[in-house]
Amino acid sequence: MKNFMLSCFTALLFLPLTALGYGYPAALGLGSPMPGVDVVSQGFGGVMSVNVGGMNLFGNPAELSIYNPSFSASIGSLVLKQTVDDGLGKHSLTYAGLGTSSLQTGFSAGSANLALGIAKIRDYTYKGEYFFLDTTGVEPIIAGFENLIVSGGVWEAATGVATVIPGEISIGASAGYRMGDINYEYYRHHFNESIPDSSDEWSREEGEFSWRVGTSIPLGENTSFGAVYASDTDNCPSSFAAGVHVGNIAAYFPGFGLEARIWDMEEDKAWSANVFGGIHPYHNFYFRGGATLSSSGGTDSNATLGIFMGATVDLGRTDLSAAFNYIGESRNENVFGFPQAEIIDDIITAFSIGATIEL
Repeated sequence: MKNFMLSCFTALLFLPLTALGYGYPAALGLGSPMPGVDVVSQGFGGVMSVNVGGMNLFGNPAELSIYNPSFSASIGSLVLKQTVDDGLGKHSLTYAGLGTSSLQTGFSAGSANLALGIAKIRDYTYKGEYFFLDTTGVEPIIAGFENLIVSGGVWEAATGVATVIPGEISIGASAGYRMGDINYEYYRHHFNESIPDSSDEWSREEGEFSWRVGTSIPLGENTSFGAVYASDTDNCPSSFAAGVHVGNIAAYFPGFGLEARIWDMEEDKAWSANVFGGIHPYHNFYFRGGATLSSSGGTDSNATLGIFMGATVDLGRTDLSAAFNYIGESRNENVFGFPQAEIIDDIITAFSIGATIEL
């Protein structure tokens, strides 16, 4: 019987789920988008389509405006908290994973700007635990527990090129390879020693060619419109982002902007809307922030609010940056265990640091 239950559980995990959000649905589906491909874009709310001074190779390659050879690196962490309300109480579980992580180097060659690098673009981290009951007696008692641990993510290694055509319009493209392993570990233990434990392990792999194309169109002095399309792969949906910004944000001048992004999935469309901006209160300090409203495309999920902030200190040929964000998502079903779950809340906080060095 236990083996049968385990087989059924494993089979359910391989159903073609297409949720794009956080927590359990994302771990079984298409993963979670990163809060930003680097520390700078994370501070602006994960802006992709316009130049905010981050790693545009994994955003809009048309914005590869590189005046001097440079090298950029970012590293960060994710802390995720799941709270389940099943009518009997609230059950919380906190776990952590690798956050924003990326490297990029760029240089100019004549009228073209080129870059190459690698970045984590999707995360599958999840930990679920459920203590099940034995209801055969007079009073229900805790009979055992089961847990599910999911780890891994999808990375993209790419190279890109951008140039300017008549009309001061920038165009760019990047191509590369997406790769990664997503690992699942399931374990079930019954407190009755006569019932054997059950366990299973399996994985999914990503390994496929990927590409992006984008454009940037000037609308006036220090004002531009940008758009970018990113291809799909087995564990990543395609996406389209478009936005506008006012002010030379990439050069650390005050400015603001708007962006909308859509992920194309088999059955649903996930979307996000972002308002962002930056201020320059001191001669070598720059502060940035953003707010996002998004939907995972699932019928059981509510709109998700995200708050992002970051800062950079300019040391001349080296810029040091940090970013933080908070995202909260709520849904009515679809969680590991808890058959009577009424409300599931996923809270994601992320912190990253990074540096850009002119070579």
